[in-house]
Amino acid sequence: MHPDFTVLPTDLPATFVLADTAGAAALARTEEAISAVLTEQEQNYAKEFDAEAALTWAAGRVVLRHVLGSVLDQDPAEIEIRLDSAGKPRIDEGEFSVTRARRLVLIAVAEDPVGVDLEAVPDHAVAAEALTLLHPQEREELESLAEADLPEAFVRVWARKEAFLKALSTGLARDPGMDYIGSGETPQSPHPDVDIHDLVEGVPAGYRAAIAFNR
Repeated sequence: MHPDFTVLPTDLPATFVLADTAGAAALARTEEAISAVLTEQEQNYAKEFDAEAALTWAAGRVVLRHVLGSVLDQDPAEIEIRLDSAGKPRIDEGEFSVTRARRLVLIAVAEDPVGVDLEAVPDHAVAAEALTLLHPQEREELESLAEADLPEAFVRVWARKEAFLKALSTGLARDPGMDYIGSGETPQSPHPDVDIHDLVEGVPAGYRAAIAFNR
């Protein structure tokens, strides 16, 4: 048995899988599922967090292994997932990116290096405080919005940034305020080799997602 997940419809060159580890994919949170596919190292890593965070991380890794197993036609427990120098998980057989938001897990599998990010829309106070992390022009754009529109607009920009930085394999080691991506309808990539797209179809209400391809 494996946890249920949903393949999202898309015209982009990637496979997108969404799983709710508190819902249809709750099997991923069981000790049986975790011990069946996670390595001893992965299980020990999860134990570094508090109990709920550990379970959420482990469930996400269970889903990831089953998704990769399905795509690669391999035993999920036998897939070798390693960390690169930036701490990004990788496999030799292809490119993937994984993101977690609360108990949702979103995974992208592609031929090109890829970054995906899923974010829950925050409270206004959280979004307003986090504006300092953005590019000055992005801050100016968001500060001009009505108060009620800020949280969703902010998280759309932030998901784009995280996806972009993951595609570069830098993550947040690169200052997210360095690059302008913008808050408009279409993301503007600051790198000639990276394409950024918003993900809309299949993304639950209250969340925003984006993907970036490093070609």
